[in-house]
Amino acid sequence: MLAPDRQSVEHCLSLALARLQRAGGEHRHDRDASDDGGQKAELAKAGLAAWQVRRVTAYIDAHLASSIRNRDLAAAAKLSCGYFCQAFKDSFGCPPHSYIVRRRMERAKELLETTTTPLSQIALDCGFSDQSHFSRIFRRVAGEAPRLWRHKHRIDGVSEEQ
Repeated sequence: MLAPDRQSVEHCLSLALARLQRAGGEHRHDRDASDDGGQKAELAKAGLAAWQVRRVTAYIDAHLASSIRNRDLAAAAKLSCGYFCQAFKDSFGCPPHSYIVRRRMERAKELLETTTTPLSQIALDCGFSDQSHFSRIFRRVAGEAPRLWRHKHRIDGVSEEQ
């Protein structure tokens, strides 16, 4: 049955052989690349798309005062939770929790500089469970207590309540 169209069969077989050889070469290249320090794995890290970064950061900023779960961030980025956490780390250089704590601290510093809001209210507004928790984390990150930091960094024109 194939004898009358022998030329066509040979052409199909040569195409198939070429594809197999290319595929085999790619698999060998993948193995070689994984042996050279994981450079191929580094190149494969894609991170989040720009629109996902914008949505996730907007979600975090809008919900700083409340609990922020990885699954909610993943949903905002339209990704699975496991993939999201790795992509987030590739994009931001830290896990989601670390980024959220950093954003909460930035917001707290902004409030300390520009308002006379009590520390207990700033703690709640920035998503900390209470003033003690806020002070402990603030001291660890900033190196000094929030009240002292406020005194040193407050913007002119903001008078601190005594």
